[in-house]
Amino acid sequence: MGSMERGRARTAAARGNSALLSRIVSYGPLPAQRVEWFAPASVESDDRTAPRPIFVMFHGGWWQEGSIDDGGRYAAAIVAAGGVHVAVGYTLAPAASLRAIVAEAASALAAIASTAADHGGDPKRIVVAGHSAGAHLAASLITALVPESTRDLVAGLLLVGGIYDLSPLAESYVNEKVGMSAEEVRRFRLHHASMVYQDPASALNPSLKVGPQLAEAFEILGQSRKEARASALAAMAKVQIADPGRVYERYPHQLSGGMQQRIVIAMALACDPQLLV
Repeated sequence: MGSMERGRARTAAARGNSALLSRIVSYGPLPAQRVEWFAPASVESDDRTAPRPIFVMFHGGWWQEGSIDDGGRYAAAIVAAGGVHVAVGYTLAPAASLRAIVAEAASALAAIASTAADHGGDPKRIVVAGHSAGAHLAASLITALVPESTRDLVAGLLLVGGIYDLSPLAESYVNEKVGMSAEEVRRFRLHHASMVYQDPASALNPSLKVGPQLAEAFEILGQSRKEARASALAAMAKVQIADPGRVYERYPHQLSGGMQQRIVIAMALACDPQLLV
């Protein structure tokens, strides 16, 4: 049984659990624009005035598979732990572009916050979670891809196996349905999110000095070669590299693993991202 099948089975079990109350509510006019709330079927009177934290779950599936029918896999555990679970559905590609899907995610979150009290939830304690493509959507909700009022609703994030660097996907079969343009990929990566890879040696070109590699990150942002060099030296100092001028001229293999990691961190911070993974 695959992950999506397990999710459907667990969601079905949660819907059939007499200890849980499941309610499906639309947040927009399209068929997939629905959320499913899971709350206790009965609570003690002392708990009725105590709003519960809200766990919002975005399903995965490369933005082209899945629904709320597999989004309630954690509902029983969340409710048992004292929370309210909300599974979010959204229009899938190719019927919707990635930008449109992100906009739907923002609309869903706003609707969840505005109706939280109706379901015993606390709109000030919303943790947004997601798996795979769902983690990308969850992460997008704290970036400039969505309104500031929406970003302010997120009290915490739980990202599982997420997709944050979209550039490899633009050349893969996934993009046949998602239809991301090169500019869309570049816009998200450069202005909203950056990644610090676990293995810095594999993230650096062994045949090039680390300084020019770091400077290239600033050139991509529109700086001249001279400006990019100055910005690269400043970025090295920012990540506490003691002698930026000397390190600038070194090749990756001439640096320790820790020093390589600092270079990669400096690259990731070059665009002043709102999300650093």
